[in-house]
Amino acid sequence: MTVDGTRLQRHLEELRRGRVAVEHADRSGEADPEIRRVIAAVVAAGEPFGTPQPVWQDAGSADAASLATRLAEAVDGDAVETSHGWYVRRELRPVYLPLDRSRLAAMPAMPAPATPLLCLDTETTGLGSAAGTVAFLVGIGWWDGDRMRLLQLFLPDLSEEGALLDALAAEVPPDSCLVTYNGRTFDWPLLETRFRMGRRVPPALDGHLDLLLLVRRLFRHRLPDARLQTVERHLLRRHRAPDIPSWEIPAAYHSFLRGGPASPIRVIARHNAEDVVTLARLLAHLERGYGEGEVRRWAPKGDLVRLARLFRHEGRIDEAVECLEAAGEGIHGGDPEVAVATVELARLLRRAGRINEAAIAWSRLVTAPGPLAALGWIELAKEREHRERDLAGAWAATDEALLALYRSRGHGQALLRRGLEADLAGRRVRLARRLERAAV
Repeated sequence: MTVDGTRLQRHLEELRRGRVAVEHADRSGEADPEIRRVIAAVVAAGEPFGTPQPVWQDAGSADAASLATRLAEAVDGDAVETSHGWYVRRELRPVYLPLDRSRLAAMPAMPAPATPLLCLDTETTGLGSAAGTVAFLVGIGWWDGDRMRLLQLFLPDLSEEGALLDALAAEVPPDSCLVTYNGRTFDWPLLETRFRMGRRVPPALDGHLDLLLLVRRLFRHRLPDARLQTVERHLLRRHRAPDIPSWEIPAAYHSFLRGGPASPIRVIARHNAEDVVTLARLLAHLERGYGEGEVRRWAPKGDLVRLARLFRHEGRIDEAVECLEAAGEGIHGGDPEVAVATVELARLLRRAGRINEAAIAWSRLVTAPGPLAALGWIELAKEREHRERDLAGAWAATDEALLALYRSRGHGQALLRRGLEADLAGRRVRLARRLERAAV
């Protein structure tokens, strides 16, 4: 054997011995008491309360009938068995809450007075909209005269969903209008998905009123956010008792399914009932504060401006003008919302062809504080120049506009001031030329 061959053979033997040693070390490490002690110490450090035990240990039977019975006892409801499984039904005491449907129907985007209203809110196994999310509690409320009746349907086990869906479909009138809060994008699409996944036809509805959209359009300018409990505090002046956060609700239900206590479900049920009643109270608040001309005069000015925009969007010009006129009262007080209402009123009247009324609105604006007075004078200058053919009066109006801008320096939006100054500069140049030609 050559020298190179001898070296190669020695090298292969060394590699072979090293691999065997490594494999032996790996196998011996599994039984090494020191390594096992370290692993046990690490596990114990992560569990300071001792060896973890399953939450369902010694919890008894976890079949659907037992879960339904235990849930019914916790929420003071009735466990109902159907051909498709079990569900829990809980009917609460009616709430006295009169609602004038005719006055409510006078508002934009509201259902007709004869359409039944069905308030709905769900509690789900997750906060997303994935296919695995299930509604384990559905709360509904409807009017029976001056009282609102409340019903809650509970899912005792995920395998019993068909029974809950059948019970819900039986409670939804086919000609009703659904009232939810963010239900157009979450609650009702989720329920429709669960109906279709269970090979069922979702209940037919006559309409869907999502109050979140209406709250954002009417009240978002004076609310810190648009959450339902924020609306409850700031608009309805109601404060709840200590409540369960929404993000804790799925975990509490999953704990119950694994044999945990059912008492948190009762707290969730109270939370759900409060949400349903809040929907009804919000409708009553809208009806009493914004449903007709007389009561609208007591509403906040900013709310009336935004209500007028909703009327204008529906083509109801007279109602929009009425709201803006109510909001434009008291322009001398310096309320910016009053000035905005007067501007929108004048522009709306001009688009509607009511030129004389628009001119009266612009003349009211000239007494407003800030640069909006200059806007009023500019609009009057337009009227005098183009409609009345009064060039001297138009020039005098531009003088007043310049004076209003000078008096309001340091106030108002800089962009608005620059726009008004540029408009005045071009307008005065043109008026000066016309006055020179007229003098010749």
